[in-house]
Amino acid sequence: MERGYWIRSKPVYASLAWQHQAQAHVVLAQGEAGRALLRLYQQRLPEQPVVILYLAGQEADYTAALKSVAGDSVQVFASQEALWAAFDALLSTAYMGTRLYAAGDEGFLWQVSTLAAKHGVLNADIMREQHISLARPVYCVHCKTVTPHVTTNIAVCRGCRRHLFVRDHFSRRLGAYMGLMVDAEAPGEIPVAEEIYP
Repeated sequence: MERGYWIRSKPVYASLAWQHQAQAHVVLAQGEAGRALLRLYQQRLPEQPVVILYLAGQEADYTAALKSVAGDSVQVFASQEALWAAFDALLSTAYMGTRLYAAGDEGFLWQVSTLAAKHGVLNADIMREQHISLARPVYCVHCKTVTPHVTTNIAVCRGCRRHLFVRDHFSRRLGAYMGLMVDAEAPGEIPVAEEIYP
């Protein structure tokens, strides 16, 4: 990476690793990111309780493999709504020293963070592994709508339908990259979008 190009706000993700000093472990993953959990289980297992919340995907479902290594600690969900409700309920009874782990696309990772923050969990206390795609959630600074799974440098806002330039600036509070109207100074002059976040 060239000197001066590093974006300070852009999150840096690592591979999941057990935090053995924790009192309990809560792990969330979606679809293809189930592979990250299988890798996690190849490490020395923690002695503390583990709960896995897994969102099975149409493109990939690691339910059987996860249950073979983690047994009854795996809870499988067919919808994000059900998974978030279970996560919220789990956090409401969690105790100090519980460590959170998340694997999935960037939108999924930061939804975990947003819900955890409502229960007082700090961003620094969540281990995240980005998996599947580099697609970005994009926040429209004009209408305040988040458009998920954007893979191009210019995207149409799902709220106000403006064409947005997808910036590299990431807001941890919003869990999204900033999107600005691309033709604000020259209405109707919209460059061709390029796929750069496959």
